[in-house]
Amino acid sequence: MGYAHTVAPQKGLFFGMFSNYAEARVEHFRRGIYAKTVRELESLSDKHLCDIGMSRSEVKERAYQSVYHQQPYQRHVQ
Repeated sequence: MGYAHTVAPQKGLFFGMFSNYAEARVEHFRRGIYAKTVRELESLSDKHLCDIGMSRSEVKERAYQSVYHQQPYQRHVQ
């Protein structure tokens, strides 16, 4: 019977630093996109928001879903 030996990849100091930096950059980018989306939606009138099927109280939640969960707004037409 043979033995298998698996080697775990080495994660050194620089790997952790660079991966944390990359995650921080992505989060910074997402926060910027979220803020811009909220700002632009809040600048619309209630009539324009109603035209796209959104109420003013839904703006932040819809922007969050779009940016952080990659769920674009889909209007449900009946």
